[in-house]
Amino acid sequence: MAGDASTRCYARVWDEAARTAILVRYPEAIRAQLQRDVAVWSWCGAQGLRVPAVIDCDQDRGWAVLEDLGEADAEATLRQTAVAARVDVGALLLKPLTTLAGIEPRRLPSWNPPLDGERLRWELAGFELWYVRHRCNRRPGPSLGRWLDELALEIAGHPQRVCHRDYHLNNLFLLADGEVGLIDTQDVLRGPDTYDISSLLNERAMPELLGSSARSELELIWAEQTGADAGWKERRLQVRLQRALKVLGTFARLEASGRRVYSTWLRNLAGQLAGEPGSGALPDELRGLLLDC
Repeated sequence: MAGDASTRCYARVWDEAARTAILVRYPEAIRAQLQRDVAVWSWCGAQGLRVPAVIDCDQDRGWAVLEDLGEADAEATLRQTAVAARVDVGALLLKPLTTLAGIEPRRLPSWNPPLDGERLRWELAGFELWYVRHRCNRRPGPSLGRWLDELALEIAGHPQRVCHRDYHLNNLFLLADGEVGLIDTQDVLRGPDTYDISSLLNERAMPELLGSSARSELELIWAEQTGADAGWKERRLQVRLQRALKVLGTFARLEASGRRVYSTWLRNLAGQLAGEPGSGALPDELRGLLLDC
């Protein structure tokens, strides 16, 4: 199975009764992470998140067998849903975010460092290196660096929540029992309150499947259900910029490694970012780099 940007390997397996499960194998270089990931999955389940159950595991050999949530992720489900009904489906995908919003961030074990100002800026350094220098063959100017410094610093002052960290359609599953299944939870951490909703509504296929007015409607539902603090719209725009630039750096790095599927995603994301509301706050240098893509 496709593992996206992960170095872990995934396969769907069958038993004699034709029941399926997911086999995940950890390469030797990251095998020690499996023990931590099992702890993360267990903690997430205890908080009320619908994550795959661990059926079997061998931490020494670096593999685990997990519950299979199905072949149709939320993107596939939305594509099969009539356009008029997609907002209702999208509203269901907000359920895990409501659960996460109810968790006191201080209760989160310290598996992953928080998305504080230092880490937010470090992620933007990946954009400077892989997107600006490597892909665009340009040297970032001092003004761009200062703008990225300020962006990270401002976001570091946002209200904090427990974040999934990669909350998009391909990590979500609408299950037959009405629950929303959630995978790729091993990176859960403390971060800005609008981080996950920004990821859900602006990344991968979501802008294609839901227009801007429908996504704005879902934002309002999210804000009400999670009790978002005043000023969340402005904070969401800042987080969107940081997250998108970070992802552009990641896509450029993966493209450089030969994974050509990221080329299309990279171009689409750059075009979306350059034309979105709030893009007027972008420095001219940065806007030019996005449009050149």
